[in-house]
This record gives sequence, structure tokens and C-alpha cells, in this order.
Amino acid sequence: MKGKSWVAVVCLIAGIPLAAYGLSGGGALFAIVGLALVLVFWTLAWQWITRAGKPTTSIKPAADAAWNMRDQAPHAPTPSPSPASEGGGKDDGASRRGSE
Repeated sequence: MKGKSWVAVVCLIAGIPLAAYGLSGGGALFAIVGLALVLVFWTLAWQWITRAGKPTTSIKPAADAAWNMRDQAPHAPTPSPSPASEGGGKDDGASRRGSE
């Protein structure tokens, strides 16, 4: 683990009991210090979460990007086969039965 990870773990382990003791009547100073340590933990954890979402390698642009093709005419759409043209319009279910 790196140094920031150890600091985060120590802040969490020390901050929660200090905040609990201070908030339960042990004194405002312990509560403030404990809550500050928990806040430091959340800050370090948030930094780790945001850094984990970033890619480690650079994203390479595509060779044929869409904005380079804006001057070209679109391709003609390919016709999709209609269900009536495949079986002549009737369906007796023979092709699905198999060898019964």
C-alpha cells in the first residue's frame, strides 16, 4: 500500500473512536479532532475513487473519425428481408419441427 493509503486507514481507525468518545460526552475537542480525521479519510478515499475512473493509457483517435466523413454521401440503406418473402407467405411449421 502507498503512503496515502496508510494515512487514510490510520485516519479512519483513529477518527471514529475519537469522534464517538467526544460526541458521547468526552469533550468537544475529541469530537472535533475525530470528525476532522474522518473527513480527511473521506477526502483521500474520494481522490482514490476519482483517480480509479480515469484511463491509464491515452485514448487514440479513430483513423476514420465521423467528422471526417461529413462531406461524403451516406451509403444507401440495405433492404431488410421481409418475413413474407422467405417462406412464400405461408408457415406450416415444418421447418421448426425437426425430425419428429
